[in-house]
Amino acid sequence: MALLLSGCAQGGTGINILDTPPADKDALPADFDSSAIQPDSARFAVEHEGISYFLAKPAKPAEPAAAAAVCIVVVEPGIIGCGSAPETLVGFGGGEAQTVRDGDDVTELTDQGWTQIHENLLVR
Repeated sequence: MALLLSGCAQGGTGINILDTPPADKDALPADFDSSAIQPDSARFAVEHEGISYFLAKPAKPAEPAAAAAVCIVVVEPGIIGCGSAPETLVGFGGGEAQTVRDGDDVTELTDQGWTQIHENLLVR
């Protein structure tokens, strides 16, 4: 599993979905091991080709700069990838998912074969 992640925009992740109040749709499956993320931080992003994607905050940032970290939760293969760079990148079963900040220009990524499936999430 490869990872990189989302940086700081105005002192946060730059991904506003993580700052919204939780809703019923944000609940991960009861049997999903979510110990790598902060409790109740998962936010449902999108379902694409039968796979559910959530964004979340890591459980215990190792350093203050990691407080702006973002995790991608890919439910069906049971993968969580977190990071603290401009994008989080996670690989799973022949695919990859990557985060981008709100309003980022994704033209370069889509030109490289990525498909934007949510404002903050691309896959290939």
